[in-house]
Amino acid sequence: MNPIYLSICIPTNGRIEILKKTLDSIFVNCTVSYSDFEVVLSDNSVTDELLELLDSYKQYPNIIYSKTTAVGFLNSVNALKIANGLFLKLHNNYTMINKDSLDQMVSFVKNMEKIKPVIFFTNGLLGSYDVKQYDSFDLFSYGLSYWNSWSSGFSVWKQDFDNCSLMHLSGVFPQTSLLLLQHEKSTFKIDDKILFTNQEVPKKGGYNLFKTFGIDYLKIMEDATTLGMVSAKTFTKIKKDLFYKFFIEWYHNTKIVKNDFTFDMNGIADSLAVYYGKHAFYKLKILSHMFYFKRKAVSLFKPVN
Repeated sequence: MNPIYLSICIPTNGRIEILKKTLDSIFVNCTVSYSDFEVVLSDNSVTDELLELLDSYKQYPNIIYSKTTAVGFLNSVNALKIANGLFLKLHNNYTMINKDSLDQMVSFVKNMEKIKPVIFFTNGLLGSYDVKQYDSFDLFSYGLSYWNSWSSGFSVWKQDFDNCSLMHLSGVFPQTSLLLLQHEKSTFKIDDKILFTNQEVPKKGGYNLFKTFGIDYLKIMEDATTLGMVSAKTFTKIKKDLFYKFFIEWYHNTKIVKNDFTFDMNGIADSLAVYYGKHAFYKLKILSHMFYFKRKAVSLFKPVN
């Protein structure tokens, strides 16, 4: 009997219409054998909406459903636990899979089964749009930067996952904790090809954005530096990238533009002060307004076709 090569592990809570589009992106016009992959749905919602949706997907034998009481982001861990594939791909419920991307991922697993490299999918976010290989976890982490926090980019071989201790995973970044536990492997890859399309999520949020990334995430990476998993140089780069490429844009998106995100934006100055110093918030506000005017200027002078 052939193995299941790929498990697409989707932790989910609500967002039924968004999840439906994701499932359709996988199954409609699918060219991969259903025996080669499975879709794992870990549902920690308090309703049965997802079960009702799955009534219309009964023709697909490779959908695995699990109701769980796993809290928050730890739902991701439950999705990985119940998967059966050789290779486990964590996947946000709003991330659609592009045409031919599923075929590419299954082919990758078949080709890399013996080597079992660590691979992270950055979906063009790094701007290289290719695959880069590294022979050390530190160089891999330097190239990946703060994107190692992105749950939909994370993947792990089931054999490696089963060998991981799950006792001390971060409650908000379990995927980053699991990635760090693979630091002793010998081959690492960043796949920056565009394989997915993220849907817009109304009212996205629900947690304190700046505390979660500015304190909780950076503490994970600081501890990894102390333990020798990554170098001080890599930690410095992650901190810098997080501030200039993440915090500035998100402050712009949530405080200046004031869209419908539901992030808790309290205590930004205190959160930034822990790793960036007491003047970081003022710097953030100035640069975020500059970012706003730059984006505004680009939109005003954009050629009209």
